[in-house]
Amino acid sequence: MAIGSAFLVTAALATPAAFADGTASVDSGRSAFRAQAVAAGLTAAEATALQKAVDAALAQDGGKQTAANEIRYADGRLLLPLPGEKYARELDKSGKKAAKAHTCTYKALCGYSGRGYTGAEREWFSCVFHKKPSSWKSGGSWYNNQKRGRVGDWYSPTKKWLGSTKPAPWGTTHGQWRGVGYVKPC
Repeated sequence: MAIGSAFLVTAALATPAAFADGTASVDSGRSAFRAQAVAAGLTAAEATALQKAVDAALAQDGGKQTAANEIRYADGRLLLPLPGEKYARELDKSGKKAAKAHTCTYKALCGYSGRGYTGAEREWFSCVFHKKPSSWKSGGSWYNNQKRGRVGDWYSPTKKWLGSTKPAPWGTTHGQWRGVGYVKPC
C-alpha cells in the first residue's frame, strides 16, 4: 500500500461520522445512542441537546453512558429526561410515550433533580455512602422504593448525618438537596 493511501485510510478511520445537522459522532457508541434517541422520536437537534446534557453529567460525576439518556455507576444509574419531557424514563421500556410519574426501580432509593419527581433521576442501591449529583444544589424530590421498612439517610459533604426518609415505600415531592453531599440507602 502506498504511503498516501495509508494516510487516507488512517484519516478516514479517525474522522468522526457526520450527521445531516452538522454534528459529529466521536465513536460508534455515540452513533448508537443518537440512533436510539431519534428512534424515540427526538429530532436531530433534540438528540444533540440530550447528548450535551449526558456529556455534562459525565464530566461532573463520571460514570459510563449506556443509553441515549442513561449513565451507569457502580452504585446505580442516572436517567435524564428527554428534551421536552418532565420525567426521566428508560427508552427501551417506554417506547415513544412520555413517562407519567417516577420510574424508581424496586429496591432503590431514588433522587430527582426537580420537584414532583421531575428532571433527572438518580438511583442508589447498596448500603454505602453515595455522592449525590454535583449539579443538584437545591429543590428536588425523592422516592424510597427499597424493601418495605428500609430508610434512606442524607449526609452533609463531610458525612455528618442530616436526616432520614420515612420507611419504604415513601416519597416526597418537595425535597431540598441544598447541604446534602451523600446519600445512604439501608
